[in-house]
Amino acid sequence: MSAQLAGDLFKAALVATIRMSAPALGLMTAVAIIFGILQAATQIQDASVAFTPKLIAAFLVAWLLAAWTANGLTEFVRKTLDAVPWIVGQP
Repeated sequence: MSAQLAGDLFKAALVATIRMSAPALGLMTAVAIIFGILQAATQIQDASVAFTPKLIAAFLVAWLLAAWTANGLTEFVRKTLDAVPWIVGQP
């Protein structure tokens, strides 16, 4: 396996990881900012007040985007497995 091929596989894995995790991380960040502002305004400093909405947001995104995430991961694995004969054939 050449260094260029290894770099391309790593780049593809990194892009797939970012694409699959971006919606959940984005929503959880937005929820954290909103509840952080609300906590600062009301001076309620309970950790569960910020944690519970983020957990609910993560489960909601996971539930709503499960099919999209599965399709994206399936596509990545299919492309990777299609490249295996070419990778193994390289000296």
